[in-house]
Amino acid sequence: MNDIQAQFIDVDDLRVGMYVYLDLGWIGHPFALNHFKIVSDAQIDTIRGLDLQRLRWSPERSDLIASDATPEVAAAPESTSPAELRRQRLLAQRSRLARCERDFSDATRRFRDLSKLLKNNPDAARQQAEAMADGLVSTLLDQGESFIRLLSEKAGEKASLHTINVTVIALLLGKSLGYTADELKRLGLGALLHDIGKMTLPERLRWRDDGFTSAERNLFQQHVAQGVALAERMGVDADVRTIIAQHHEYMDGSGYPSRLTGEMLLPASRILVLVNDYDTLCNPANPVAAITPHKALSLMFAQSRAKFDAAILSVFIRMMGVYPPGSLIQLTDDRYALVVSVNSSRPLKPQIILYDPKVPRDDALVIDLEEHPELGIRQSLKPLQLPRAASDYLSPGQRMCYFFERARQTVNALDDR
Repeated sequence: MNDIQAQFIDVDDLRVGMYVYLDLGWIGHPFALNHFKIVSDAQIDTIRGLDLQRLRWSPERSDLIASDATPEVAAAPESTSPAELRRQRLLAQRSRLARCERDFSDATRRFRDLSKLLKNNPDAARQQAEAMADGLVSTLLDQGESFIRLLSEKAGEKASLHTINVTVIALLLGKSLGYTADELKRLGLGALLHDIGKMTLPERLRWRDDGFTSAERNLFQQHVAQGVALAERMGVDADVRTIIAQHHEYMDGSGYPSRLTGEMLLPASRILVLVNDYDTLCNPANPVAAITPHKALSLMFAQSRAKFDAAILSVFIRMMGVYPPGSLIQLTDDRYALVVSVNSSRPLKPQIILYDPKVPRDDALVIDLEEHPELGIRQSLKPLQLPRAASDYLSPGQRMCYFFERARQTVNALDDR
């Protein structure tokens, strides 16, 4: 039986010995191959954590015992106990998070590796960057509706966090704006390479700092021109080089190095400068100066909106949600929570981890507020406003790391308390 002739099966009917096909992108799953024979229950749990409803399998390539040969007509399982249902949900939740963190970490490592090639092998660096951008775009488009997922601040290579954050969020924003696959690939490549000029600067000048002297500020700003020059050596497309050249230009002309205005900026550049500023507010060089994602959006809208394309800023705020991933919140019933995921089509009803001292932190379920219309968000909080016990439980990180994950079916979990 060839791949096209393979049959479909519900993930709940998977058995050890089945030969299955995972129709996902290169970073869409943790397995070495897209097709293989299942050899353990752990593999089944991992597949179920991928949020697939059905997948292809080949009965002729499978190795099943007789009682398992026709799983689609197998007897229905006994009703699952609440404790077992909660365990299954927790396993699936952990699997999704682990997959996102693996994907993020892999992206940061790949970017680190291509950065090492820039000086001596720019052509190979371009090929790797293009492959990264293509892979990220393919995964984003393949998974349909997407969530923005908050990750552990320990995920990934620290030096690459800003670049991958900006690339992921820029691609999500481009998708929300209706960009084609080709437009997303150019945007993704520009985002991946936007700061490569900083590699020519002394280490202490690679992050914008309000304490820079005039001479240091001028030197820092030269990273834009240096980045364009490096991109040209790599043989990067002219539009992508323009995106790199404009990633610090603002709509009102207050940016640098050319003080461009309005229509002089490419649409992709307007996306990149907005996302770049957002991540810099949340993840500055000095973590003490970091502000919450909710505060960052508020500042960008209230004090800096003249710098950004109004239509793009509006879509960005809707996509990130009023309370973006990483926001600490207080619910209308006074309980505390951490926003971990936002569905761009339902931004006012994010997924949260709820502070509940009766449930161990490692066993806390992600709760979808859309499933609980009686609950709302009263306010966003700064970390210092949380009681000590709630802060220890929710563990708000000093750095925000984001990735996208496939939209999942909502789960009613508040009643499991």
